[in-house]
Amino acid sequence: MKSLLYRAPALATSREVLLWCFILCGFIAVCPTVAQVEPREGTQGGEISKLVGDWVGESVCVNKEKFPACNDEHVVYHVVVASGKTDTVTITADKIVNGKPEAMGTFDFVYDARRQTLTSEFKNDRVHAIFELAVKGDLLEGTLSNLPEKTLVRRIKVKKNKD
Repeated sequence: MKSLLYRAPALATSREVLLWCFILCGFIAVCPTVAQVEPREGTQGGEISKLVGDWVGESVCVNKEKFPACNDEHVVYHVVVASGKTDTVTITADKIVNGKPEAMGTFDFVYDARRQTLTSEFKNDRVHAIFELAVKGDLLEGTLSNLPEKTLVRRIKVKKNKD
């Protein structure tokens, strides 16, 4: 009778092995998901915060024949992270006239971490345009183009202030 209730060590070991296999398979299946969710240093949020600050430089007209009202400008861009958005910065642009800042407008730019670009489409009753800026460390360099034909209007090059 005693032999009927006795479990062989090999059978108990097989069950334990099977149990550990299920536990490990579940762990392996969950780990990649956890790794994708946890933020890493250098992710878009970290990169976008490096854009915050004042940027100073030039916005130069490219085609004065097509855009005769266009003037070359010394500019200052004030960059902040857009409220409630992890992929967007708000840029308030000033041009310097007679040594004083003159407001030009405020624009939301979407940041693409993979391409290292900032893009903003602007439209009102007179103008439909797109800003496209490449982020190169402490330098933003790019263009303003007229839409829908995408005619180049300006070349922009600004450097981040160290202050």
